[in-house]
Amino acid sequence: MFSPLSQSTVTGPAECLAQAQTSVGGNNTTSLRSSTGSSASIADVEAGFLPNSSHRRQSSWKAALPFSIPTKRVPSNDTESTTIDKSEKEAKRYRWLSIILLVALLGVYVHPALTHTGFLPLTSNSTAGFLACEIPRHRTKPTNSTRSLASWATDSRDVKPIPCHSHNDYLRHVPLFDALASGCTGVEADVWVDSNLRDDLYVGHTRKSLQPARTLNSLYIEPLLAILKEMNTPSNLSSPTSVEDPKTPAGVFETFPTQAITLLIDLKTASESTFPVVLAALQPLLERNYLTTWSRDGGLIPGPITIVGTGNTNFTSAILSPANSSPRLIFFDAPLDTLATLEQKDTNDYNTNNSYYASVSYNKDIGKTLLGFMYPSQVRKVKREIVAAGERGLVSRYWDAPTWPKKVERGIWDTLVSEGVGLLSVDDLEGVQGVWESGGPRSV
Repeated sequence: MFSPLSQSTVTGPAECLAQAQTSVGGNNTTSLRSSTGSSASIADVEAGFLPNSSHRRQSSWKAALPFSIPTKRVPSNDTESTTIDKSEKEAKRYRWLSIILLVALLGVYVHPALTHTGFLPLTSNSTAGFLACEIPRHRTKPTNSTRSLASWATDSRDVKPIPCHSHNDYLRHVPLFDALASGCTGVEADVWVDSNLRDDLYVGHTRKSLQPARTLNSLYIEPLLAILKEMNTPSNLSSPTSVEDPKTPAGVFETFPTQAITLLIDLKTASESTFPVVLAALQPLLERNYLTTWSRDGGLIPGPITIVGTGNTNFTSAILSPANSSPRLIFFDAPLDTLATLEQKDTNDYNTNNSYYASVSYNKDIGKTLLGFMYPSQVRKVKREIVAAGERGLVSRYWDAPTWPKKVERGIWDTLVSEGVGLLSVDDLEGVQGVWESGGPRSV
């Protein structure tokens, strides 16, 4: 703000001009001095400027404002002028480079798939009506999926299975159902034993998210029992697409009755306390011959559902324990990154008798992927690990791969499928279907 004039001096341009002309006899070149010690010529006063010792001269109407107006810095000499010009040019250059970089990133990464409007079925006809009447469009987390899955046998005829794994499936709109309606052949549940609630298996990403009604039984075992019971009723078994062997139960997909699915159980609490509870919870499925099993006498007997243990599941004390060997109900999620360096030399090695998946974190094992294209060294490593898993009869799987930008995610999917990965671990159930829409992955 301009410094105010004293009461003994003039307070406006007109009065200032009159006093100046009176005191100097009309000489317009005479200076006027204010109480602040600053001076101004008559020409300045006539132009509407008031003296001020700390600011540049501004017009009187600007001085009357209750705030100051910033002005462009004026260099005091040629050297400072050159420095200011260079700084302004450099700042302008950086601003343009930032804008160009931002536009380039948006062009490379922004993908229509980012605008997700909710779950969409694999096809637009058979399940559309079922979804409309059964599933509210707002985001809810049902405590029990049995009701939503009651009509699965008749409402899923157009669903085509695809080798994808529904990562953190319990976080979806309707656990299990969303994955199956998309054709995924694998789902995942994180389970906890919490004595503060009751002696049961609770499903959740963290301990704080656990709820009494969200259990492994209510979200997965009961719905699977309901689906398989309906799929194996006499009316469905008489269908031309039913399994030929009446002793072999049909699977969850009506038009693909021999297609099995995998339930990956990630133990979040200690294996010693959690694994026995999981075995007990699986007994209803075992009693109806719905599980893949292995025994020393009978060997490997495929079933509609294969159970895989991961997380804190201990290979020696849990998977190979006597309690899980007569028959074996739970198979191991083997370490994919170490298979290529291991030799198959003893019966305790990872094989189809004790393991089913072979998995590893993509980010930790393969590393960063720019623009959706893997480096040649990364592709070679992926190929080597997938081959190692295949030689043991295991299903290779990479988790923790980048999920955004969508073009990066899609590029990784295409490369993994091209190299023969067992299945894709995904969060985007709608987007992954595009990998197989044209009969195979896109060329990378």
